[in-house]
Amino acid sequence: MPSEDDIPDDEGIGCFRNVWMILNEPEVTTRNLITTESALISLADRLAASVKEYEILATVIDKGYTGEELPGRLGELIRSDAPELLGREPDDELPLYDLELGVAGLSYALSTVGAVPVASCRGHEDGWSDRPVAFVALDEQRARWLQPLLRDNGCGFHLSRDREEFLVIDGPSIRHTNALAQTIVHAFDGQVELFDLWLDLAVLDARYD
Repeated sequence: MPSEDDIPDDEGIGCFRNVWMILNEPEVTTRNLITTESALISLADRLAASVKEYEILATVIDKGYTGEELPGRLGELIRSDAPELLGREPDDELPLYDLELGVAGLSYALSTVGAVPVASCRGHEDGWSDRPVAFVALDEQRARWLQPLLRDNGCGFHLSRDREEFLVIDGPSIRHTNALAQTIVHAFDGQVELFDLWLDLAVLDARYD
């Protein structure tokens, strides 16, 4: 597990690009995010009729833009069913906090129980992962607690050959990883006494005093 000295002020750990620290997120924030994500997954299921349409719609959900014109049918459906996705201003907060559909809730759930999400990907046809994954710094105590929850939700652990210091949690679909996130916060239910504290947030906060 990283120490307070290992945690940078403005980026993540593990030499991943475009990442940041997500530490000890409040349970209420995580529950709200997971609920939002679940609704957005249902929206994507309902509107996307192909892998290409899903990728476009998921990008609209994640970032609020696609970099290309929306296909006629999909564009019409989004404007009809979820116009708020297309009406964001550059400074508006993104519904999944700039994380990707299907792994945002899992990243926050891991943070809430005291693990450290390091990087995540919802899975892309031509991306660095073809399935939903979350790299995480995880101690043995939490790993043993999580293991049956992963199994019951059809997910699992593995080790990355390139980043062996982290565990990788993966699932066959974003439905599975969102369900896992729900299960984690339900099983945790604010029981902070379940786990040893390894990080003193006061040390980090003192940097800004």
